[in-house]
Amino acid sequence: MNINIFAIFQSLFSGFAHSSFFGFIKILAGFIIAILLIADILLISKRIRGDWKVAFYGAKVPDLKKSKYAQKWESIKENVESGDMSKAKIAMIEADQMFGETLEKIGYKGKDTGERISAVKPGQLIGLEEAKFSHEIFKKIIHSSSHEMNIVDIQAALGGYEKIFRGLELLD
Repeated sequence: MNINIFAIFQSLFSGFAHSSFFGFIKILAGFIIAILLIADILLISKRIRGDWKVAFYGAKVPDLKKSKYAQKWESIKENVESGDMSKAKIAMIEADQMFGETLEKIGYKGKDTGERISAVKPGQLIGLEEAKFSHEIFKKIIHSSSHEMNIVDIQAALGGYEKIFRGLELLD
């Protein structure tokens, strides 16, 4: 009696491979693989997102509410565009305060905006030099009421703050 074990296993496997149960297992395995791939992609993107922000900004950037900043920034821009010099100066003060609060939330320490700006290392924030210029304009407005300022100067200074906020992705 000559038994071919290889032929027996081949016929059993062939029957199993063509069964509806094996088809169900293939479909189930496909869904599981798809779910695991999606989970891996989400985990990797979350890790890259965090590492990217640290690498890009040089510091951990918390998720700040864009809508709050956009609404406040629109109010500041409206005050400047009104043409009233006193409203424009108030807008400049509000913008500097908003910038100082943002630096504090990011993690820069200091009792005021000037100290927080000095804690920022070059290259950590997009538009840092423009923001320093804007802060100098702010100091002129606060400390010297006799200093002549026009709307164009204030708009240019606000542009420095706007560049920082756009770099931090707080404004669109």
